[in-house]
Amino acid sequence: MRSRMRRGVAAAFTVSALCLTAACGGSSDKGADSGKAEDTGKEAPAAAAPLTAAQMKAGLLEVKDLPAGWKTEPAGSSDQVAKTDKPECRPLAVLMTDKIAGATLGGNQEFGDKNSSILAHQVFTFQDSKGAEDFVTGIGTAVAACAKGEMTMEGNKVPITAQKVAAPQVGEGTEALRLTMEMAPGIKIEADILVVRQGAGVARVAYVPSPPSTHKDFDALAKLAGDKFVKGAQS
Repeated sequence: MRSRMRRGVAAAFTVSALCLTAACGGSSDKGADSGKAEDTGKEAPAAAAPLTAAQMKAGLLEVKDLPAGWKTEPAGSSDQVAKTDKPECRPLAVLMTDKIAGATLGGNQEFGDKNSSILAHQVFTFQDSKGAEDFVTGIGTAVAACAKGEMTMEGNKVPITAQKVAAPQVGEGTEALRLTMEMAPGIKIEADILVVRQGAGVARVAYVPSPPSTHKDFDALAKLAGDKFVKGAQS
């Protein structure tokens, strides 16, 4: 069961360009050419530089950061591409891949506990803070627009549901959601996901609880990961 769950998580919750191809594509940046804030006439804040490799490494969780009982596991990955016919669901389909257009992955770590819970943490950087901000805000747009949908993955139809959840507010922006995928009749993978922005960097934390009653542990684990990422990005 654990290997089946891990395979599904690797396919579904690897780091992604969630809003790059859809949710962020329609955003506008009025006044970008002038470098002035539209309402005040003051100069707009300078765009943050990409995070360095050292900053991203410093912001990635290690097993010593976690409560007792967690251990490092091989990090999963997937090169499959999910598809959907609904434009509003397309950002969630992009979430099913681990290729990020416009961003650089700086670290990918996965942990497991004795009950088969899984915690995955990825850190990556965009070229500037605008790209990172659009990434995070676009997640909320996608979840609101496509609470229920269906993805085609490796030729299989996979029903999904997405909903916003409460989560710790860390960094310069956060979005949190619970994403459920019905991998087969009666077999569901449910993950709590937190995305955190700091400057041009973004971290994504995915927690797959086992048993489901341990969803309650998400806040503490997400805060540990988010706080470490922010500290690393500011170092």
